[in-house]
Amino acid sequence: MTSLPQISLAKLTADATRCEERQCLQMACEEYGFFYLVEHGIPKEQIAQAIEASRRFFALPQSIKERYGHASQIVYPTTVRGYRPLCGEILHPEVGGDPKEVFDLGIENEADRRPFAGSTRFPDDALAPGFRRSLLALQATVLNRVVPQLGTALADLIYMEQGWFQRHFSPPTVGQRVIRYPARVGTCAKHTDGGFFTLLLQEELPTRSLQVWFRGRWTPVPSLADSLVVNLGDMLQALSDDRFKSTPHQVAHSGQTDRISLPFFIYPDVDARLTSPQGRAFTAAEVMLRNIELIDTGNGAGRARELQ
Repeated sequence: MTSLPQISLAKLTADATRCEERQCLQMACEEYGFFYLVEHGIPKEQIAQAIEASRRFFALPQSIKERYGHASQIVYPTTVRGYRPLCGEILHPEVGGDPKEVFDLGIENEADRRPFAGSTRFPDDALAPGFRRSLLALQATVLNRVVPQLGTALADLIYMEQGWFQRHFSPPTVGQRVIRYPARVGTCAKHTDGGFFTLLLQEELPTRSLQVWFRGRWTPVPSLADSLVVNLGDMLQALSDDRFKSTPHQVAHSGQTDRISLPFFIYPDVDARLTSPQGRAFTAAEVMLRNIELIDTGNGAGRARELQ
């Protein structure tokens, strides 16, 4: 693999090119489980603003960042929102804590008391200028311009009935992360993602930090200008009856500067009950809670324990 397939969201949703681009999308999902999404409609400036605001947040003194850690959050599970320090998360049990810093957020709805919902306690603008504002603005753009269009195309390709994605993802459950990989030593251990799909917005750096398990070896994935990286999750693999691949991946950042990464993990509404065409059934909540429990107890993310 010299490069991932490129899928155009604009072509995927245009009447004249939809059929051909969906064939390309199907190939990418069956063969790779990863692809670049181009012509996605997210302004480059909006991504840059979120990255810079995130960089300012991570530059704050440790004592200030820790005020916004899990203990200060009021959602359930508390570990899905707020700040997590270096080596505070284990994605593969054989490796231990990942040397990365994280801030987690989701869709903000103070009245929603269900698991994975509610509101995030952020630093205010005086401490972290533009941090909350830029991240939520980016979230709104992703949810309006990318998630429904891509999700509907994926649902059609796994033979779900018309309107299936809208019914189960209105709204979706979103795990939005801000990750800082320190220069030269930042890593994220090998794992799979547990959700439907993941969108990765990142800096365009020359170092190929992201690595994908493909045909028996770890293959670096270079940054591609004006693109997102999309990977499929375990939930979509199950709903496709294993036609689509939830591909293992990891990060090994050896660059001379820190790397900021902005992934969006897309899950169904937490109350959704899902069944594959061949009858594989589960609830969104049970899958999501099980994956969080595995991470929080140091047992790895997704199918991490299967990866040697």
